[in-house]
Amino acid sequence: MTKLYAIHGGPSIFALVRAKTKDEAFNIFAKNQIENDSFREEIDSLAIDGSLLAKFYRDDSGYFMSDFGDYPERLLKMSEEDREKYVDFHIEKNVKNFWREFPQHAEAYLKELKAISENEDVEEPSFSEDFYIQTIKLIIADGEWYDDFDIVEVEIPEANYQIIYQD
Repeated sequence: MTKLYAIHGGPSIFALVRAKTKDEAFNIFAKNQIENDSFREEIDSLAIDGSLLAKFYRDDSGYFMSDFGDYPERLLKMSEEDREKYVDFHIEKNVKNFWREFPQHAEAYLKELKAISENEDVEEPSFSEDFYIQTIKLIIADGEWYDDFDIVEVEIPEANYQIIYQD
């Protein structure tokens, strides 16, 4: 039996979804966000700043780029070869951690990242629909995309009124 779910992300978005479960509602919502320009830019742009890649371009001490676009001092002390290996190692580690429940998506992302870094003519990555759905869900679940994101089952019992969200 399908239910009605209200999905809200603060003042940014409010949607109603028919689904059997809360998880299915989240999947349907994420699938419908695939063509959202902001999500696509976040995922498809493999630029070091201002995209999903920025989340991976770091180690335990912080980001690999300063505000001025240079490597921080801790990386400048390394040889260029060692620095490149170090950065690549941490990007791969962070990517695999982000998609730990979906290792196939981590591999797809790393493959596209490598293809773009080796061939500057590649315009944009080609990811599967499931990749986008799961990645959008992970981005949202991370809590930085929407204020107060939640999925609430809408049940109008005997009364004619139900509060979905109240600040």
